[in-house]
Amino acid sequence: MDGIITPEAVVLDLDTAGVASRVFAGIIDLAIQVGIFFVSLIVLALLQINDQSTVETVIYVLIAAILMGYPVLSESLMRGRTIGKRAMGLRVVTLEGAPVRFRHVLLRMMGGLVDRYLPPLGITGTLMVLSTKRHQRVGDLLAGTIVVRDPDRALLPPAVWFPVPPGLEEFAATIDPTALTDEQYTVIRSFLMRNRELSPDARYAVATDLADRAARTLRHDGRSRVQAEMYLLCVISRYQRRNFPQYQPTAWQGR
Repeated sequence: MDGIITPEAVVLDLDTAGVASRVFAGIIDLAIQVGIFFVSLIVLALLQINDQSTVETVIYVLIAAILMGYPVLSESLMRGRTIGKRAMGLRVVTLEGAPVRFRHVLLRMMGGLVDRYLPPLGITGTLMVLSTKRHQRVGDLLAGTIVVRDPDRALLPPAVWFPVPPGLEEFAATIDPTALTDEQYTVIRSFLMRNRELSPDARYAVATDLADRAARTLRHDGRSRVQAEMYLLCVISRYQRRNFPQYQPTAWQGR
């Protein structure tokens, strides 16, 4: 279990995955990729292309597309998972514990070309996972990500959603959360979940600092109109509604 300390001194306990589970996940994904390749070859044979050079070109393109496209599409669409990672209960997240985005996935894939497919095959990545503190391979170091143990979400506590505090609906509507980063969202969410554990002075200081940082990031000039924690609730609610529209909070619980 690795404790990641955010810039706001919030500690996130992330259980990083070891070599064995990642290797088994990789074997599953490789088997799927091989299956996709052979199905593609069957389709190619049915097309009855007579030009040998064209066939060879198509095969090379298929190999590149499968090796690079499979992890990128899987981890983008499945929020940090491939089929192999899902089977082994693993997920890719940022160093701050936030969900990965396309740029993270793309950088991981580019690094993966080095530590997975260049000779000696797989050895570079294995050595990197064994030698780095957070079990990161080249792709993880390049993208700023880690692979963590993440069992079926059905076994985990339900997600917490933050509605806009009553009476602040119009104020919250003036906040555009687009510029808020995943890392900032994670830190704000962690604070709102744990604020009761802090002393009143520390709680006020952290809330004020986070609210001021968020306002600067969002370039929102209404920060001084509401208390810091109320501002953070407005910000996080708007962020959740923008990024997770399928979930709609039903009631506000003061914290």
